[in-house]
Amino acid sequence: MKDHERKEFERLEELRKTIEASPLTQQIKAEKAAAILATRTEAAGKIEVVKKERAEVIPKLQADIDAKEAKYKKAKAEMEAAGGEFQAARGARSSESQSFDSAISRQEQILIETADPAIDEAIQFFRDKLDYFRKPGRISSNRLGGERNIFTEKVTIKAESNADAVNSAVRYCMAAIKELEKMKLTPELDLQKIEAIKAAIPDIGIYTESTGEKPLPGSKGINPLHLLKSDSQLDWELGKLNEKFKKIMGK
Repeated sequence: MKDHERKEFERLEELRKTIEASPLTQQIKAEKAAAILATRTEAAGKIEVVKKERAEVIPKLQADIDAKEAKYKKAKAEMEAAGGEFQAARGARSSESQSFDSAISRQEQILIETADPAIDEAIQFFRDKLDYFRKPGRISSNRLGGERNIFTEKVTIKAESNADAVNSAVRYCMAAIKELEKMKLTPELDLQKIEAIKAAIPDIGIYTESTGEKPLPGSKGINPLHLLKSDSQLDWELGKLNEKFKKIMGK
């Protein structure tokens, strides 16, 4: 450090010490320290207030938690107990239901095994009928003629068929077999009912009439309507005839 720089440094240091030792500087420091102390004292006081409030509030909340937890544990235990009782009740019902079903099934099996042979004979009768109705040729149809319409280029065809009657007979036989199977569970044989079921088989000889349309043979691409004059052409020709008529009447 050069001599003049050192002297300047010493001068400034002396000035700093003078300022530092002055009453004004000391007063400013004292006021600043007092302000900081006041702030810290206020903060410490607020901490004590919050701690006191916490000491009053938290125990109450904890007590509420403890009460709710006890209530929850009690409800949970009751629910688990109720769930166990519910499952036990379901199991008991299922067990009893199976027991009853088994008992009924055993007795039904006895009824089926000891059923009168006439029922099985009737069932076989309807099975044979089913085979007969389902064979090719049972459904037939007859054409009843048709009407041609050259303007619509279509032919209306009438026909009759016994398809509905055959299908009705098939459904009846299937239902009859189910009914006869149920009759095995009836202690007494009802021959009259069996004969009545046999006698009620629908007649497949009943024909139902129906109609349908198909294109006129050879009419593709030629529509007679297209050969007729248009409305505008007819109006023009009619106008010409009117003019000619007026000329003739004017003579």
